[in-house]
Amino acid sequence: MSYLPALKYIKIALGFAFISGIMNILGIKLLASVTTNVTGWLSLAIQAWQQQEPSLAFLGYILTYLAGATWSSYWYNYNAVAFDVKKQLVSPVTNLVIIGYSLYTAQASVYLWLFAMSNHNAFASNHSHLKVKPSQITGLVMDMGLDLSRLPFQKICQKNEAIQNLLIKIFIIIGFASGGLLAAHFSTWHLLWLPFTFYIILIYLIINKACC
Repeated sequence: MSYLPALKYIKIALGFAFISGIMNILGIKLLASVTTNVTGWLSLAIQAWQQQEPSLAFLGYILTYLAGATWSSYWYNYNAVAFDVKKQLVSPVTNLVIIGYSLYTAQASVYLWLFAMSNHNAFASNHSHLKVKPSQITGLVMDMGLDLSRLPFQKICQKNEAIQNLLIKIFIIIGFASGGLLAAHFSTWHLLWLPFTFYIILIYLIINKACC
């Protein structure tokens, strides 16, 4: 059984999930907000509505996250129609600017980080053909349960693919947890150098691949 097709996605899973884990905990520690998903914000919006204390901020957070995913996916699909390396660079350069601003000023907006992390997650998802969703841990755990339940009933070729998908999901969780643990121990603005460096490397890899 060959796991070579999964190795490419495992690399994407570890790298992108690691950065998502860092940004998730830094958002909680530095901004007192979750910035890698909107499940909690939707729950808070419903609770606020029930208490007759609606807040447009919650709706703004959700729409900002939607905007980040749309932004990243627009450039991915545009590039698929008419290849141009500059289109591939838009998403990582956007996040490089946002993280660079936060590093330089030692401050950040919840809106900016929500946009950046949605952009980050959508980039990984698009470029892995929807196999890697770096911060969707709840959905991943559920999908793992679905995959495991199917294994006894699948043919050999289907089992191979299912096991590869399980491995990818496991490494997403490992990457996310590792980044989160690091951020929990070093919750300072200086830790943003890691995602900043990540985007520089990603930009270099995109340019290098286009040139070769």
